[in-house]
Amino acid sequence: MPDNKEASSQQLEQQMHKLREIVLGADGQHVTEKLHKNARGIVSDVLSEALHDREKLDGSVNTVLLPLVEKSVETSIVNHSQQFVGYLYPLVGSLVRKSVTAFITEFLEKTNTLLENSFTIKGLKWRFKAWQSGVSFSQYAASQTFAFRVEQVFLIHSETGLLLNSVSYGLDTGTDPDLMSSMLTAINDFVSDSFKPNQDSSEQHLNVIRTSDFSLLIKPGPKAVVVASITGNMPQGVANQLQQTLEEIHSLYDRELTSFNGDAMPFEHTQNQLRTCLISELKPEHQGKKKKPWFAWVVVIIFLSGIGYLFAKQWQAYSLLEKVKLIDNEPGILITDISTFGLNKVQLNVLRDPTAQPISEWLQKQNITQQHLQIKERAFLSLEPSLVQAKVMNVLKKFPNIKIDWTMKQPNFTGTIAISEQRRLETDLRAIAGLNFQSDWMNALSIEVVDTNPVEDIQLIKEILDIKIAEINRLRITFAYGESELSRSAENTVFSITQHFKELESLAQKLRLSISLILMGTSDMSGDSEYNKVLSQMRADSIKSKLQQLGIDEKRLNAIGLGAIDLDTSQKDARMVLINVVYFNTGNP
Repeated sequence: MPDNKEASSQQLEQQMHKLREIVLGADGQHVTEKLHKNARGIVSDVLSEALHDREKLDGSVNTVLLPLVEKSVETSIVNHSQQFVGYLYPLVGSLVRKSVTAFITEFLEKTNTLLENSFTIKGLKWRFKAWQSGVSFSQYAASQTFAFRVEQVFLIHSETGLLLNSVSYGLDTGTDPDLMSSMLTAINDFVSDSFKPNQDSSEQHLNVIRTSDFSLLIKPGPKAVVVASITGNMPQGVANQLQQTLEEIHSLYDRELTSFNGDAMPFEHTQNQLRTCLISELKPEHQGKKKKPWFAWVVVIIFLSGIGYLFAKQWQAYSLLEKVKLIDNEPGILITDISTFGLNKVQLNVLRDPTAQPISEWLQKQNITQQHLQIKERAFLSLEPSLVQAKVMNVLKKFPNIKIDWTMKQPNFTGTIAISEQRRLETDLRAIAGLNFQSDWMNALSIEVVDTNPVEDIQLIKEILDIKIAEINRLRITFAYGESELSRSAENTVFSITQHFKELESLAQKLRLSISLILMGTSDMSGDSEYNKVLSQMRADSIKSKLQQLGIDEKRLNAIGLGAIDLDTSQKDARMVLINVVYFNTGNP
């Protein structure tokens, strides 16, 4: 009998299976096709209500939709940025103001907390206690301020022990990658040990690891583990929150956890769930009325005042520098360097022609005090026409009977002058750099003839002699690089020296003077010192030889090689022969 009942039961089950296949189709094919055909209408009828009920039940709808919406908005902004600019433009001003206000408020609160914890008696005590305990000041301050705080939360894959995602109490963990790797390896070891089976084949779990500084709360799941780093006394609510978050992640990311292959990208949006575990609670003494950050305001005001003071001083120096720069427009004054130093001082380096306006006088006219000015002045000869004219006028002060008329920037002298004064006037004018004196400028002068006795004649001859000597001493004969041969222009200069020297000889005879020429050869710094010495002597000997050919007695010529000379001007000016006239008395005239 039992066998018959069992056989009839199996036969009935087979018949029911065939009936289900006829009605529903293989694997429910008919039902599935029907549902797919009407799925849109069915879902649309209950979608809003279903979303509302699920969100009200566990809040998972918002958690799931949030990363999808963020991704959609990001894609839309990238592809349609101009449209978003138009949409957001009216809101930007209000958003910026609110953002700035929030930033300043947060900055002041953080600054006030930092100052209170750092520079007050309480802050100093905390620093000492932190040093005694061997922990960082921030950790100790957090332990004194918070009853507990979840510092970091990690999501780890159960099977591989790899990190899927992590969040921290701050905006950025600031954790070194190597340090993170070591920590995760240690956590992975703890988790692996916790899954070793007991003797009754049940799994043992390592739930909490406590140290002197923090606690690690571990919530294992079938496919993932959530680990929280907690400072302070951990309440049960933290464990409940971790368990709830772990279940939610398993519910939302079950497929990703099952097919995990080492790529943590699919778990990027789990931050939304993990951040719900970053909870904290202040100690009772810190839960009172929020303090106004007066101390922070005072420090900020002092800081801004200091910045304003420095800015004002720098602006004062910049304004002074811009005013002083105008002195470069003055004739005969050249700025070589101008800069600011210190808070509000200006360093001024200038070249000034002796005839130019004194710098102190110019500053006084511009109402500029020298209190914040440091001036370094060096002399130079300016060739500006206005200064050349001023120098000519200074020379004419010695000759009250002479008048001058400037035509096309060239002077024409008129008036009456003695012949001895005329020579002196010519000498003074020739000495003015940039004038390029010409004898025809003196054609309109009336030469005053004065009867003189022999003594006065001798005096006049001496003055003429001095003028001729000055003319010869001003002459320079230049050479090309490494050369000692005379160029065409050098030969013309030597011929002019010969003419002047022969005139000097006739004057010297009247005064019973013996005259001679010293020829001093020089070279630049480019060659070897011994070679430069030889080259400079060769140049002097070359001039001496040419003068002898033109009729000057060898006894009256002395050639000397000076070697290399270092000039601040161009090297060309150092390759030359200098001429100097010397004389001595041979007896009374």
